[in-house]
Amino acid sequence: MCEKFSLPESTVRWNHARLRELGLVSGGSLTDLGKLVVRLLDGRRDVGRRPYSKSKKEVKGMKSMKLRPPKGMRDFLPEEKRIREEVVKKIKRVFELYGFEPAETPALEYAEFLEGKYGEEEKLIYKFQDRGGRWLALRYDLTAPLARVVASNPQLPLPFKRYAIDKVWRYDNPQRGRYREFYQCDVDIVGSRSMMADAEVVACAFRALKELGFESVVRINNRKLMNYIMEKIGVERPLEAFRAMDKLDKIGKKGVEGELKKRGIKKVREVIELLEVRDLKEVERKFGESEGSKELRELFDYLDECGVKYVFDISLVRGLDYYTGPVFEISSEFGSIAGGGRYDGLIGAFSGRDIPATGISLGLERIIEVMKKEGMIKDPGVKAKVFVAEVNQKERALRIAEKLRDEGINTEVNLMERSLGKQLEYADKRGIRCVVIVGKREKVTVKDMESGKEEEVAEEKVTFKIKELLR
Repeated sequence: MCEKFSLPESTVRWNHARLRELGLVSGGSLTDLGKLVVRLLDGRRDVGRRPYSKSKKEVKGMKSMKLRPPKGMRDFLPEEKRIREEVVKKIKRVFELYGFEPAETPALEYAEFLEGKYGEEEKLIYKFQDRGGRWLALRYDLTAPLARVVASNPQLPLPFKRYAIDKVWRYDNPQRGRYREFYQCDVDIVGSRSMMADAEVVACAFRALKELGFESVVRINNRKLMNYIMEKIGVERPLEAFRAMDKLDKIGKKGVEGELKKRGIKKVREVIELLEVRDLKEVERKFGESEGSKELRELFDYLDECGVKYVFDISLVRGLDYYTGPVFEISSEFGSIAGGGRYDGLIGAFSGRDIPATGISLGLERIIEVMKKEGMIKDPGVKAKVFVAEVNQKERALRIAEKLRDEGINTEVNLMERSLGKQLEYADKRGIRCVVIVGKREKVTVKDMESGKEEEVAEEKVTFKIKELLR
């Protein structure tokens, strides 16, 4: 009988137990079961008299999940978004002051392109397969995509000075100030080996933070110097030592010592003693002058001219594998808020050309968190400055609103069927400064919502009056 439905009898028998579990059948012949399986495979929903339904608890859980963003990601309502845009606007203004140009890359990259660039942090990459079987990944930072862009556009004039303010994703453990989706604000200079390029990106970030109200200091070291020292003291795997040292702020010296032993570093005592050094002169006395120390001296001279506050910090190594020269981190009394360094080998790995580069990234989430907590920024207020209320005068209200917009004045109109009182209540709740009340009379009423004063004006004088109030 089952052959009639193009299903082997064994398939029908195998599905019988599962169908009973789902409450779709309570018995029946193989013929009936065969029909039911065919309907299931056809994707039909009317597969039985007792369709499976989720429990109230399951439904509630699913609704709750659907109504919130994924873990470590957030929605931004207008008030929060306005604050963020205000901060970004100030940062962008400084970036452009230094001659950096905006560029943008896709949120997705081929996973293979991102792999092998972030050391131990690589496990934080969001990676998945698309329907075509290709492995893709959400960008981990804004630096690697820049390297791809430069490598694939050899016609770009050098130095190429680019800024990017965009989202990145990391499958990290969400906690206060740390998210899985967040913004970075990057400036990079591609094509210059000069320490002036490093000074430029540091000075630019330093000024941007100053514009936002931060008193900060730049901690600086050099990967070349650290490689030279590691060779001198006999550390065979410097990258492993750097990864341990990079955790100093989080786990302290004792923790770093344990981490070095765990990674099989044999010169633990020498590395720990190195963390005590506070002066570049002391390093040179102990290990001799090197290319890395010369670069730092040159960089320090340029930063002095730029008025940047900085300190040499031998414990600063930065965790990413692609750094090759000076590395820097900007700290305030609230902790680290920016970081970067020179990565001369990254672009050449894709282009086959030797192209030097350096850059720095500001942590927007940390910056905004601190600024809000310390009262360093407030909501700039709603974008709309005028609300046109009306009583059965929709066409006229629209005409007035368009005239105001023609003059560059942000204006809202009443879009709901509600009383004049409710319209005024809405404007007040939104924080809109002026309301134009349009009724049957030839003149209209302009109300200042801050003072409560009202004045009747001719329709052709509305724009002038509004400008006077907003001045």
